[in-house]
Amino acid sequence: MKIGNILAAGLAGILAASCADNTCHIEGVVESAQAGDTLLFARMNNDTFVPTDTLILDEGGKFTVNEPCDSTIIASYFFYDKQSQEAYSNVFFIESGKVSMRIGPDGKVSGTENNDLYQALTDSIYGLHEQMNAIYSMEPKDSMGMPLPSQEAENRLIALEQQASQLLEENVRKHIGKPLGYFLLLSCYDMFEPKEILELAEKVSADYQNIPALQHLKEEAVKSNATANGQTFIDVTMPSMDGGELKLSEVIKANKLTLVDCWASWCAPCRAEMPHVVALYEKYHKLGLEIVGVSFDDDAEAWKKAVKDMGMTWPQVSELNSWDNVMTEKYGVSSIPYTILIDQDGTILGQQLRGGELEKAIMQHIEK
Repeated sequence: MKIGNILAAGLAGILAASCADNTCHIEGVVESAQAGDTLLFARMNNDTFVPTDTLILDEGGKFTVNEPCDSTIIASYFFYDKQSQEAYSNVFFIESGKVSMRIGPDGKVSGTENNDLYQALTDSIYGLHEQMNAIYSMEPKDSMGMPLPSQEAENRLIALEQQASQLLEENVRKHIGKPLGYFLLLSCYDMFEPKEILELAEKVSADYQNIPALQHLKEEAVKSNATANGQTFIDVTMPSMDGGELKLSEVIKANKLTLVDCWASWCAPCRAEMPHVVALYEKYHKLGLEIVGVSFDDDAEAWKKAVKDMGMTWPQVSELNSWDNVMTEKYGVSSIPYTILIDQDGTILGQQLRGGELEKAIMQHIEK
């Protein structure tokens, strides 16, 4: 999953919620800004940021905004620092009360309920990402400059990523009745099973139920139930690396377990996970496990080189069309790495399994 991009981009709609009073007072400062520099605000309309405000900054980069507030609105800010040539942007909530904003390398928004909750969450997530980046920086690199983490480092990376995912999931469930929870659900929906999405959507305030973004999410969840755990797999045929075609059903019926592994040569988390997948294949292939690698690449040479460099000896397929492929269309894959474990009868046993969780599932079903 792409946690940092999601939190920075803010895929959500206008969030209407009753306020205790009708005034939003924002006081802020843009670090390193000069008087006369501009700060941009954009507000969400359904699932699109719409630019709405251009603020002229005062001396010291200070600004003040006062406006009527009878709803909570998700917004974003953008500032380009000409001196450092750095751009700063993030999400914040326009809602009743006093909002304090500091924009810069260590930006912070606080002072109201949803801003405080969101800031605490992003601080925790970014802290975990910094730990992951520190681990990556210490590991050796391959010929393409991609990290090759040791097994110990890989386990630490997976644990940190799982911790970040758990934080997001907990905040969605805990705050689903608030604007923050609704925003996070729309932003991080791919962390949940389709059935969970439908259950959470029912807990969203009635004020939001008719917003098209939520309606679309619910419709997609209903469709995704067709490929949920316990359902029968959908057969697909894809071009194979050897120049032919591979039909998924033929692999499934010939093996006790089949793992569909969606990845790409340019995906750092995919490459970090791959040594573990290679080890699983060496350990369980002779017991009836087959893997089908589905690449989301669009560069054939990069794809083939990555397969060779990482020792991926199982069947490989790719339409070489990046995200525009049969797995996104039929299975709704929206982030990679993404795994689907299927038994010989064609039943989907698990999805998005990695690390120890993946090996545990393989052991559980291959020994039956």
